[in-house]
Amino acid sequence: MLKTRIITACCLAAGLAVVLLLFSFHAFVALFSLIFLVAAGEWANMVGLAQRGQQVAYAGVMACAMLALFFLDAYQAGSVLTVSLALSVLGWVLTFVAVRRYPNVKLFEHPNVLLFLGFWLLLPAWLGMLFLQPLVAHSGLVWLVIAIIAAADIGAYFAGRRFGKHKLAERVSPNKTWEGFWGGVLANIVLAVLVAVFCNVSVLKSFVLIVSVMLISCASVLGDLFESMVKRARGIKDSSQLLPGHGGVMDRIDGWTAAVPVFALLYLWGAVL
Repeated sequence: MLKTRIITACCLAAGLAVVLLLFSFHAFVALFSLIFLVAAGEWANMVGLAQRGQQVAYAGVMACAMLALFFLDAYQAGSVLTVSLALSVLGWVLTFVAVRRYPNVKLFEHPNVLLFLGFWLLLPAWLGMLFLQPLVAHSGLVWLVIAIIAAADIGAYFAGRRFGKHKLAERVSPNKTWEGFWGGVLANIVLAVLVAVFCNVSVLKSFVLIVSVMLISCASVLGDLFESMVKRARGIKDSSQLLPGHGGVMDRIDGWTAAVPVFALLYLWGAVL
């Protein structure tokens, strides 16, 4: 299983690298729109729309919302982006409470509520990626946010396997442990220090960067836990079987849905480089 996960992850990373380094911003928009629309279709299936036509229709509505946000944000000179990111982060604060209280939170078990939450879940993350991509040469910020999410995942996996004893959220995701969580945070602290040294930033900015990366790492874990909570409530193991060793696209970008809005908002506030 681990070998399959690594092979799939390497293939995905290679494909992303080709698009980021060799193709235009419009190709990047097309790629990430496709990724998030596939995830939207999987989300529709997860929350109860079993027919393929219903899933396609839901993804179609999501595509219309993406177009509206894209052009509206350009017209409003970034204000739509800021509001979307702020609402997303506020929602994740409330989601933290829901994850901690599960299964006593019944709101997330209603399909219509979950269908609505799919827009809150996917649109800000998609818009955040589009905002980050052009800002640094060769899409440096996109690589950084993906590296933070990957470090949180990899650090948690190996630390959890080696030291994991205390459950992080047993009723939501029994395999996650506090030791794994702190392993992911530690991996990201190392990553933040390396970025600070490479970019030659001041001590104060380095400290702010480390704290920010820790928050983004925590957000990535929360995104993972939220999807696990929904899948557990719906009795589903994976969002699909599209990606060998990973499940579906939604399973692969669950951490992105929380980490990207937090990252983008912190960048707007000057807390990330």
